[in-house]
Amino acid sequence: MSELQQAAQLGIALSYYDIEGRLIQAKEETLQYFTALFQPSPDGKNKSTKQFHDVFVMNAQERAIYEFQRLALSPSACEYQLFDEQNKLCGVQTLSDPKSLSLPPLEAGYYLLKLKCNDAEYRIRLLVQPSTAYQPPLLERKKAWGLNVQLYSLRSTRNWGIGDFADLRNLIKSAVKFGADFIGINPLHLVYPAVPEWASPYSSSSRRWLNCIYLDIESLPEYTLSKLAKKWRVEHNEQIEQLRKAELVDYATVNQLKQSALALLFDFFNRSKSAQIAARRTEFNVFVENQGEALLYQGLFNVLDSIEHVDLPENENQIGWLGWRKEWQHLTSKKRKALLKEHQKQVYFYAWQQWLAEQQLAEAESLCLTEGMQLGIYGDLAVNSSRGSSDVWSDQKLYCINASVGAPPDPLGPVGQNWNLPPYNPNQLKRRGFQPVIDMLRANMRHFGVLRIDHVMGLFRLWLIPEGKTAADGVYVHYPFNELMAILAIESQRNQCLIIGEDLGTVPDEVRSKLKEFQILSYFVVYFSNQNGEFPQGKDFPVNAFATIGTHDVPSLAGFWHCRDLALFAQLDVLKDDLLKAKYDQRLTDKQALLDRLRLDGYLPADYQGDALNMAMHDNLNLVIHRYLAESASQLVGVQLENLLNQEVSFNLPGTSTEYPNWRKKLAVNLDDIFNDERIIALLKTINYARSQPKS
Repeated sequence: MSELQQAAQLGIALSYYDIEGRLIQAKEETLQYFTALFQPSPDGKNKSTKQFHDVFVMNAQERAIYEFQRLALSPSACEYQLFDEQNKLCGVQTLSDPKSLSLPPLEAGYYLLKLKCNDAEYRIRLLVQPSTAYQPPLLERKKAWGLNVQLYSLRSTRNWGIGDFADLRNLIKSAVKFGADFIGINPLHLVYPAVPEWASPYSSSSRRWLNCIYLDIESLPEYTLSKLAKKWRVEHNEQIEQLRKAELVDYATVNQLKQSALALLFDFFNRSKSAQIAARRTEFNVFVENQGEALLYQGLFNVLDSIEHVDLPENENQIGWLGWRKEWQHLTSKKRKALLKEHQKQVYFYAWQQWLAEQQLAEAESLCLTEGMQLGIYGDLAVNSSRGSSDVWSDQKLYCINASVGAPPDPLGPVGQNWNLPPYNPNQLKRRGFQPVIDMLRANMRHFGVLRIDHVMGLFRLWLIPEGKTAADGVYVHYPFNELMAILAIESQRNQCLIIGEDLGTVPDEVRSKLKEFQILSYFVVYFSNQNGEFPQGKDFPVNAFATIGTHDVPSLAGFWHCRDLALFAQLDVLKDDLLKAKYDQRLTDKQALLDRLRLDGYLPADYQGDALNMAMHDNLNLVIHRYLAESASQLVGVQLENLLNQEVSFNLPGTSTEYPNWRKKLAVNLDDIFNDERIIALLKTINYARSQPKS
């Protein structure tokens, strides 16, 4: 087999079409790099009984044919056993010299097929997919809406300088009174407790575990019962008050305070003789047992990271285990067990925090249901964890550590993008029956009624860049799309979680077709919908979609209208000269096109003389833009809280890191005051009326 044939067989694209439709051939050295990287282990054998020889997708309640050629077998006789997830035997059959096996109709879920042929045993995982992902009954009756917010940005009179789970509960109680069907929040992925300034929720330490900085400490039973904790709180009252007043989230100080308080409470948790705390200790032990080694490994990671990162700078090439001493970067099983024993108390301290965060998030989701917010919490799933993460360190064979996910060059980014996120090794995923993906999705859907999949194209293909090379040296690698989509649908149904696929940009027809088949909602952003100088009529918005004015990577509506982001880019020298002028010209064109659409559709008077060049954002314009969004055909609409406030803010400025305080900006108004503002109340009522009309 030639090198090109090998590459193609491994899913490595030999060429691709760029954004302008030109055919670009992959570089020979890049093809060689990834062909070598993705080769199966030399002996071709599964050393672990937990690994699989093949993965097979079939439809629920339909017969399917499994071809023995998939395993390159020519059996003279074969016996199969079929087991469900509880390891219950579902069927046994002996076949004589077959070429294929007819499988019976099955319920959606995961099955183990054991084949015994010629004295050898083969393990095949069956992914039995439902016909669609979960579809909430609510969307059969009406078009729904909700509020989207960066949780850390919430101000309140009671938090410790960062929005927390108590603020989330209060936001739910307030928003549901105006008919909101969900509250959308940023990813809650675990970051780096030892480097809290590394604040991006899209470059996390783990996508499975939670960011405990969002804990509402004062509602914990341990805090309620501990006199020492209350005394500590009084002593730190002034510092906490200053953190509340600050314009930016001070992650380092907030984290230090919360960890100090939690350390006091963990000590109380372990020694208290209170019946309530004793019962909680039992609950925690059950949690630890159920979560297994993975929970303890994230705790050990945090312990070792706190030891090693005392003097290390915030640097993506030294973040997490990448900056540790060599002996801790790659642990043997024996050494890992020894370290777990040596640091047992601290490991359990971090495990305990995960338990608390899990409880408080579950309480918030439960509150949605009791208050009548039918879709609950809308969560967000990042593309992957960062290179120095707990996820990668604890399971290094699962990832291609010496490669990175990014984007190819295009007119907006002539050198391409390198996100410094290591991709999954597709061969390892298949050998494990995709169990790591199942566990990760299950953890993210458990307490969410809606889940947005960032860069859903990543389930189909990723632009991968060899270590030490630029984005222009990358290549597209195809992932097991059918298998990953089957798992997404299974977990969506089991967790009753509606899925949104962030599908901005160029998406192949194959992906569009599969998303439509499984009824995954598309992601529609008004800012990006100007086509050929016109914004669409509301009735022409995609129906099977989540529609919103902007995203976390673009400025708020007021900031967009007043070009504050472009001014920042110019100030930071990210954009300049002709490129900067072109951006300003395009912004003016977009604003004028939006005004024209609003006038044509009757949101503004026919004789309205608004000129985008000279007109500032004002309350009525804000209102009619939200009416335009709310009255659209899309099934789901997200309203950004910063836009209700008419606040000029950019939570993230793409292309910057230390130059700009990304993921630190706060909302301008306290949470309680937002829902007492007559202008905002009128706006919320308008949005709710537009969305609550029965579907035609």
